[in-house]
This record gives sequence, structure tokens and C-alpha cells, in this order.
Amino acid sequence: MKTRLFLLGSVLVLIGFAQSAMAMNSNIAMTQPIMVDTSGQKVSSFHAGQQIGVESTLTNNGQSEQKFAYMVQVLGSNGETEYFESTSASMLPNQTFTTSQVWIPKSTGQYTVEVFVWNSLSSAIPLTDVSHIPITVD
Repeated sequence: MKTRLFLLGSVLVLIGFAQSAMAMNSNIAMTQPIMVDTSGQKVSSFHAGQQIGVESTLTNNGQSEQKFAYMVQVLGSNGETEYFESTSASMLPNQTFTTSQVWIPKSTGQYTVEVFVWNSLSSAIPLTDVSHIPITVD
């Protein structure tokens, strides 16, 4: 089990979760995240100082409104958290929602982008599996 520290506002949250944490009984589907530029075009090469949007499309396949938190975490080559940001919203039944978070790498190197959706930051119930995307920043 890995333990992560997140600083949310002025509250420090200690969260332990397994890399293979699986969503249980969720009606939320998430597409494989893609990296996009500031105009929303898919990019496959990355440079230090570049704005990189981490974008996914979420769909609420349920019969009721669903609150969610879309989270993007970027880990450095030693597993340290380089970036963490989230967006909270809600979706109506059968609604599709495209969202992204923008990360600006400060230096070159190997990174792992993790994307996951919870019902909220405070209760941390997974609604999707965690996506892991390795990237190289030149």
C-alpha cells in the first residue's frame, strides 16, 4: 500500500491506497486520459515549462445525479508527488463531461501521471480505476 500526502488548502490529508485500488459499484465511466495543448489538441512530446492538459471524458451511466472529484497527480521518477490538482462537480444521469487539469513540468525527466475519480475529496470513495500514464519531459 502506498501512502500519499496531499495539501488541500490549509488541511493536510494523509491518504493510503493501493496502486491497484479498484472502483466499486460505480456508474461513472472514464476514458483513457490524453495529454493536450492549450488549444485542446492531443500532444505526444513534452517540454519543461510547457502547459500540459490532462484530459478525460466522464460519463454518468447511473439513474441519479453523481458528485465527483476528478484528480490528477504527477509523480516524479522517485515516486514523489510533483503536482496534484482536482476539480469537483456533479453530473446528471446519462450526462457526459470532459474535464482536464493543466500541469506545467518544471524540469526534464521521467514522470507518471495518475488520473482518478472519487466521489469527493473528503470521503475518498473511488468511482473509477486509477489510470497511470508514463511520460518523458525533454
